[in-house]
This record gives sequence, C-alpha cells and structure tokens, in this order.
Amino acid sequence: MLDLDRDTETDDPLWKPDMTAVLERTNLPTTANNFLLPIYEAILNAIDGVEARHGTNIGSAGKVCIHISNLNSPNEFEAEIMDNGIGLDADNFRSFRTPFSGHKMRRNGRGFGRFIAFKVFQDVRYRSRAEGKDNTLVKNFRFDIYNQNEIRYHDGEPEFPGTGLLVSLSRPVDIWEDEVTALTAQTVLESIGSHFLGYFFSRAPPRITVRFDDGDEIDLATEFKDRFSSTTEGELLIEFDGEMCAVNFRMARVPKSRQFNYHAVMFTAADRVIGRPRDISTLVGADHFIDDEGAKYVVIAVVSSQAFETRLNHERTNLAVPSSKIEDIIRAISEKLDQSETDQLGKIKSRQEKALTLAIQDSPIIRLGLRGKSINEYVRSRPNSWKVEQFVGDLAQHRYRRARDLRKSLAAASVDRPSYENAVKDLSSEIDSAKKEALAEYIVHRKKIIDLIDVARGFDDAGKLTPEDGVHELIFKRFADNTETDFFEHNLWLIDDALAFMPYISSDRPPDAKSRKKGDKVTDLLFYDDSMYLGEEAGTALAIVEFKRPNRDDYVFGKAKTDPITQVIETIEKAMEKSGMQRADGKFVSFDTVSRRTAFVIADITPSLKKVLRRQDFKNLADPRIYTRYRDAEEIFIQAMGYETLIELAKKRNQAFFSVLMGE
Repeated sequence: MLDLDRDTETDDPLWKPDMTAVLERTNLPTTANNFLLPIYEAILNAIDGVEARHGTNIGSAGKVCIHISNLNSPNEFEAEIMDNGIGLDADNFRSFRTPFSGHKMRRNGRGFGRFIAFKVFQDVRYRSRAEGKDNTLVKNFRFDIYNQNEIRYHDGEPEFPGTGLLVSLSRPVDIWEDEVTALTAQTVLESIGSHFLGYFFSRAPPRITVRFDDGDEIDLATEFKDRFSSTTEGELLIEFDGEMCAVNFRMARVPKSRQFNYHAVMFTAADRVIGRPRDISTLVGADHFIDDEGAKYVVIAVVSSQAFETRLNHERTNLAVPSSKIEDIIRAISEKLDQSETDQLGKIKSRQEKALTLAIQDSPIIRLGLRGKSINEYVRSRPNSWKVEQFVGDLAQHRYRRARDLRKSLAAASVDRPSYENAVKDLSSEIDSAKKEALAEYIVHRKKIIDLIDVARGFDDAGKLTPEDGVHELIFKRFADNTETDFFEHNLWLIDDALAFMPYISSDRPPDAKSRKKGDKVTDLLFYDDSMYLGEEAGTALAIVEFKRPNRDDYVFGKAKTDPITQVIETIEKAMEKSGMQRADGKFVSFDTVSRRTAFVIADITPSLKKVLRRQDFKNLADPRIYTRYRDAEEIFIQAMGYETLIELAKKRNQAFFSVLMGE
C-alpha cells in the first residue's frame, strides 16, 4: 500500500473571492435606476438593522433617514443613509467582511450588495455604533476593495445618538455623469418607493424619510402607503423545474401618474422589485380604469415566491426564470385582476359589444360567425384587448369554416339516399340564411358607396368643386392594380358590373410600372382580358376609363388636354405602341392580340362637352344622357356619361335589392 505524503496546503483556510474580478465581470448598464442601486442596497441593509433591533415595533420605533446633497453635481453628489438599528455588532461586522456570507443568505440576501457600490461610487464610508457584550462598539471607516487595506479606520464618533449605522456614498464614477446631471428629486423619490413596493405591501415598514440638501423631510413610506387602496391578495401554484411552487400576489389600486401610468405586474425578491414592471394593459384591455368619482387609476400587482429568492442574480437586477414562466404568471395575474375588477371589465366589454354591434349592422354577413351565440356571449369569450377589427376577423374565419362545413355536410348527405331529401332541406335552410345575410351586406355596402359618390361630386367645405380624384379613389384605388387590390376593395360595379371581373385592372399606372415620364399617357383605369371572349378562342379585350372633374365646363375640341375623346384615343394608341404594360408583381401583359377596344368617359355633360361630343360625331339616340360612338379607324367603342347618370344607373341596377331590404 502506497504511503502518500499529505498535502499540507489543505490545512490553510480558503481564500476569499477576488471581489475586484467579480465586479469587473458584473454588468451594470448606465441607467438612472442602476445609479441608485447602491442607495437601494444601503436602505435595505438599514431596514434589516432596524428590524433586528426593534422587531414588531419597527413601524413605530424604526427610522431610516436618507439625505442627498448636490443632486445634479457629478463631482459633489453624496447620499447618506442613516438608521437607528442594531449597527455593526460582532456578527454583522463579521458578515460585512465576508462576501456572499451565510448570514445574509439566511435573510434572502446575497452578501454582495455592499460591493455593487464600487460600480457607481469611488468613496464609500461607514459609521456605526452597536452594543457589545460588555461595551459599546464604535466603528468609523472607509471601505475600498481596490485598496490593499480594504478597511481604513478613522477616529471619531458617529454623528447620531444611540445605536445604528450611517453609510455615505459619494464621488460617482465618471461614466455616471449624464445620469447624475439628469436626476430630479421626484425621480429619486419615485424610484426608491417603486423599488421597495413589495416591502411596503408585505409588512409594516419603519419610518423612511428623504431630504434633499437643507429641505424638509419627506415621509416616503407614508406617502406610498396612502396612495394604495383596495388591496387583494392570494396565491398561485406555478411549476418550476418539476416542482409546484407557491407564488404570492398582492394587488392594489394606485392613482394613475407619471410613475404608475399603466396596469403592471412587479416581480420581487429579497424585499425589492426585480427588473422592470411588466405592462399588462394589453391583456386587461385598457391602460387605466376610472372610479366612481371620475379619477383615473391603475392596478399594480406585486408577486413574490421562494422560487424567486433562489433564482435571483448577485446584482439583484434579474431573475433566472424562463420567460414562459414569467408569461404564465402574468396571464394568471391578469385573470385575477379580471375577477377583482368586474365593474371595470364590464365597462370594457360593454364598449366592445357596442363596437361589434355597429360592425355587424354594416356587414350583417359576419353574424354567421357567432354560431348561435349572442353578441354579449361572444364578446365575453374573447380578450379584453380586442378591437373591433379583431372581432370582425375572427367572425369572418368562423363564417368561412361554417360554409366549408356545410359543403362537407351536403356532400356526405348525398351519399345516404334515404335521408338525402331531409338533409338537403335542413342544410338549405342554413344556406338560405347565409344568402340572406350576404344579400344584406351586399345591399348595405352598395347603398353607402352610391351615397358617398353622390357627395364626392359636389362642393367641398370651402365651396369648391371636388376634383375627380375623390371619385376615382372610391371606384378603384389610384396608383395600384388588381395584383395588390382585392375584389372587395374596389367598386367598379358603379360603372359596369362586367368590369369588376376583368382579369387585369390597372389604375393611374404608367406602362413600365415605374415613375411617370414625360409623354406617358396614363389612363385613370385600364382593363385587360385575354380569356375566351364570346365563344372565340383568339383575341383579347382592352378597356379604359377616364374621369373628369365633376361639373367641368371648359372643354375644347381637338386637343387631348381639353377634349376627353381625343385623350382616350391617344391613350389607347400609346398603350398599343408599348405593346403592353408591366404589372405591379413584375409580370408583363401583352397587347399584341387586342381585338376589342372600349372606352368610358365619366364627365358631366356640360354645354362645352356637348359641343365636343357633337364635333366627334357622338349620338345619344337610345338614352339622351349617354353618348356613344364606334370609331372605325381606331376600332374603339366609346361611351360618355355624366356622374348623375352613373349614380342613377347604379341605383336602378340595385333598386330591387333596396326595395326588398330597405323599402325604397
């Protein structure tokens, strides 16, 4: 058996951590909140000391005084945190000198907080008075981990009577200059209050005051406690790493302010808020509520758990918790908020119900998506945050699925001959209902468009005639084509129902689909059809529509600028010379085999236009309001009509529908 020499080095005590290296690896972004982090740590240590001395009397006997001098001066800024707690007694001082001490761990601390001060301040000083076994322990020293002698003692008694601790933090590191310069007293007060919100919620705090320079003391705890009301608390069970853990929550109403301007969930550990508040306004459906007196308020939920304590990083800035768990907690808190704020959520649901009711009045067909539910039942089954567009989209999906299911049911029923007749009757009743809804939507939409175009051709608010662009946009979006404009996004039926089904439609676009060049003849609307036409297998159709300003009366025969007939002829000739045009999706439409050419001129038939039409040999025999001519030379059929005629003909084509549904 080998006799090995004993390693005598194992008898030496463990070396303490290299705190300068630990700090070097500690990331602390330069934000106002992180600048105040060492002050938060000193306040929490002060509260711990006060609690250790006064116990259950902490609310009446405990004191923590914060004094900030030269708030916006980076070179002279100083924060002093003084308490009347137990001070640095033997146990506390031993823990102070031991990074990551078990003494702090047992109090949900990390034993690292006092070191984070060196990421922000260059000068850190402690003054303490504590009761020893046989005497009073007084300590006055500067603490500097970058110095070989980390603790340098000074003479002198603390400036306060009795036991307690005074921590001084001064001379901010240069990188914090911008944050110091931008600080305000209100920011400091609100930041400290928010940071210890969980503490104020969960227990009776000592009297905490803040004073700036020689100003009056501000009682922070009282100020914050008075702002919170109607507190609700409870417990959630959330799974962490295979184990169900309790997550405690407390919710309170807070007046809406710059600091608390939305509903939020705050995660806490080690008696302080960790990370940023999580905005839950979207889940709630509103960023604030209004009480019976008309005052705005938000709901703040503070959550804590032993699972958080064991997953808190050393900097006390983040929790090592998967984002999915955070979202689970936030959703659960939102549901609890729904239960506690039933009156407010009822108001949100009422607003949603009214908005959806109006949408269904405009588009009755989407009612089919309700599947027999009332609007109230449906709205209450959907998120509070939904806007009317989301409701309509959801109902449209349900309507589509219902129609698909009906088709499947019909197909299945047709296989079973004995029950086919009854099944068809049942399903037909549903299809008939769907058709009625579709017809209602169709009629309402067309009636509104006709009314709008009637308004668009009149005078504007300034008493001027509306340009043709307004009418154009109503009929078909300008500078677009039907590769990017859906069938239900245009109203070509106003001119001619057949135009709405043309395979290619272009609006105000040059032939190369790029920017308009000098000399380009760009028609208002161009239609192209290369499908089989009237039984023939060869040949294509080309149609254009030209809009003119309503009530225009300065037309002159012969020139394209003043003669719309000459304009449409030249436009078609230019299009034929280009041999086609490029669509918005990059594909090319060829005009090489065009055999039918049609043009519509939509312009009020004023006296000057009548003269031009007569010079162009147009006739109006079939209808005195509609002028037509087929030009043999260009092989083009042209039709001209006024806006009033356009509207009247559209009304006539839809009159049967208007009569049945609207009694017109």
